[in-house]
Amino acid sequence: MNLYEGDVSSKSSPSSSASSSASGCFASDTSITLSNKKQIPIEQLQSNDKLLTTDGSTIFSTQFMLMLDKNRFSQAKFHTITTASGHNVSLTGLHLIPIIENNNTINYIPAKQIKINDNVYVMSNDQLISSAVTSVTIETKTGYYAPMTTSGTLFAGGIMTSSYANVQNHEAAHFSMGLLRFYYWLAQLLFINEPFGHQNIEGIHIVPKAMYELVQFLYPSALRFS
Repeated sequence: MNLYEGDVSSKSSPSSSASSSASGCFASDTSITLSNKKQIPIEQLQSNDKLLTTDGSTIFSTQFMLMLDKNRFSQAKFHTITTASGHNVSLTGLHLIPIIENNNTINYIPAKQIKINDNVYVMSNDQLISSAVTSVTIETKTGYYAPMTTSGTLFAGGIMTSSYANVQNHEAAHFSMGLLRFYYWLAQLLFINEPFGHQNIEGIHIVPKAMYELVQFLYPSALRFS
C-alpha cells in the first residue's frame, strides 16, 4: 500500500532536480542486515532472502518478499537519519520509521517527522539497543528501493524501519497485506521461487499499485499524502 509516483524525477527529464516532496523508499546506498548478520547492499536483495528484524524486544528472522518499487536512475529527496550509535539510513519523507516513546512503546511516524533526540532501535555489536537521533539532513540521491518483508519491518543501515509508506498506520498497512503474505507462503510450499515475478523489474510493482488504487477508492483517509 505504497505510492512512489510524484516523488521522484528522472535524470533524463527536462528538470533533473528531485521533487520537493518525498515518500516511500530507501536510498540506493542503503545496507540491509541479513539473518546471518551480514550486511548487503539493498540492490542485492533476492526473493526469499532471510533478514533480521525486531518487534522491540526480540530479534528474529523475516523474509524478503518483493520490491514494492525500484528505480536505479531517478532522483529523490531523502531524510538521512544518523544516531548516536553511528548508524544512518536515508528514507524518503513519508516512509515510516518507529520511534521509542517514553513508556517504551513503538510509534511509527514518517521519516520527515523524526527529530533530534528521538530514540530508535539499532543493531549494535549484534545486540538490540535504543539510540538517540543526533542529526537529520535532507539529501538528493540517485536510485531508490522499497523492499517488503513478511514482518513488515527490517533493519536498514542498522536501524529498525518499516516496509510501508504513505499510510497513517503501520499496523493497518501490515494487516492489509495479509493476503499477499498468504500467497507468498503458499508459493513457498509449492516451491515457486519467484511468486511475484523477477525482482530486476524497474518501477512500481503491479500488486502494491493495484492495492493502493483500491484503498484510495474505498478508504482514502487511511493514506498519507503530505
